[in-house]
Amino acid sequence: MPRITVFQEAAPIETIQLAAGAVSIGRAPDNDVRLDDITLSAHHARIYTYFDTSYIEDVGSTNGVFINGKRVKKHLIHPGDVVQLGKTQLRIEDDPRAA
Repeated sequence: MPRITVFQEAAPIETIQLAAGAVSIGRAPDNDVRLDDITLSAHHARIYTYFDTSYIEDVGSTNGVFINGKRVKKHLIHPGDVVQLGKTQLRIEDDPRAA
């Protein structure tokens, strides 16, 4: 399964290993991934993973979810994709342990 590296101001701040289930992303403290970015909504997006497939969904954010520069509501994510959430960037990567 892929992993996600979170970047703020071009600096990596966290790496998330995706597993089956959902991961919530936003500013609110009840998110699985809480990010200190005023351009994010309290509950901005969710990443759902089933088997070897993951997709991201905008959960009603104000500033949207962008994959490789294109605004999306729901989108399959693949290694190499760049997700923009406000000023925060998520880079989708292969899990090196799967090689």
